[in-house]
Amino acid sequence: MHFLPSISVLASVYQGEEYLPGFFENLQAQTIFPETELVLVLNQPNAREKQLCKDFAAKHQKQVQVLQAPRLETLGASWNRAWRAARAPYLAPWNVDDRRVVDSLQRQAVTLDTEPEGVLCYGDYFRVARYGEEQGELRQTPAYSPGHFQRAFAQGGAFWLLRAAVSEQAGYYDEQFRVAADMDYSLRLAVLRLHMVRAEGLLGYFTDAAQGLSTRQGATESTVERTAVQLRYGVFDKVDRAQLETARAFRLEALASGSSWLPLSNFVPNLDAYLTRRQPLWKLGRLRHAVRAALQRSGLLPLLHRWQARLFKREI
Repeated sequence: MHFLPSISVLASVYQGEEYLPGFFENLQAQTIFPETELVLVLNQPNAREKQLCKDFAAKHQKQVQVLQAPRLETLGASWNRAWRAARAPYLAPWNVDDRRVVDSLQRQAVTLDTEPEGVLCYGDYFRVARYGEEQGELRQTPAYSPGHFQRAFAQGGAFWLLRAAVSEQAGYYDEQFRVAADMDYSLRLAVLRLHMVRAEGLLGYFTDAAQGLSTRQGATESTVERTAVQLRYGVFDKVDRAQLETARAFRLEALASGSSWLPLSNFVPNLDAYLTRRQPLWKLGRLRHAVRAALQRSGLLPLLHRWQARLFKREI
C-alpha cells in the first residue's frame, strides 16, 4: 500500500558519522514514527555515513528518501532540497546532532492540527554543550507576537514543525546564508504576519558544539549574517554597524534558490514601505548601542540580560 506520511523530517548530513546512530534511534523512538518519513541529504559523505544511511533506509524502505547534494551546500540549500522532495503536509527540519523528546513531533502536530492559522510550531528546548547531555541552558520560548517576532529570533531555530504549503506564501529558505537561514525565514514569516504557535512542554536538546552545518562557521560569520537579516527586515536599532559593509555584500533584495535568484518582493510585496516606516529605528539604535557599551564597560550588561529574561522573557 502507498505510504502517505503525516510528517517529513528534513535532515542534512555533513561530517555527522558519530551522530547518525543516535539520530536514527531517536527518530525511531518518536511516538509518531509510523506516520513519519525521513528525507536525508548527504553532503560529501564518507563511506561509513553512506552505509549507515543505506542500512536505515533498507529497514524502512517506504519511509526514507536518501538524496545526494552535488557539492557541499549550505544548510538552507539542503533543507530546500529535502523540502521539495517531501511528501507530508508537515515538515520538521532536524539537525542530526540534536535530540528530540520522544513525543515532541506528535505534540507539535496536534498543536498545528488545532491551530489552522499556524504555519510554524516551536517550543522550549535545552541548549547543551555535548551530544546526549540533558542538562544545560533552558531556552524558554515566548508566546507568538507579531511585533516581537518582527524584531527578534525569539523562538530560535531548533525543533520547528512547518506546514509544507507555507512555501506558497513565503518561499523557501534563502540559500545565501550558511548559519542564519532559519532566522531569516522566521522574520520573513513575521513580517508577512503569518501566525506561529508554541507547543507546550520540552521539545528537545540542541547541541551547541559548533560541529554541524548550522554551527561550525563560527561567531564572526554568525554576526555578519544576523546583521544582513536585520538590514533586510528593518531591525535597524539592533544592527551591528561594524558589520555593515560585510553584511551588505549579501543580496538583500533577492533569495537564492538552487541556481536562481528570486526577488524578495515576490513574497513580501510591501517590504519597501515597511522598511521606510522603520527608518527612525536607526536613531534609536545609536542610543541603544551607547547604553549597551556603557553597561558593558561597567560590568552591568549581564545583570541587564538577567533582568530582561526575568521580567520580560525577552530582549528589549
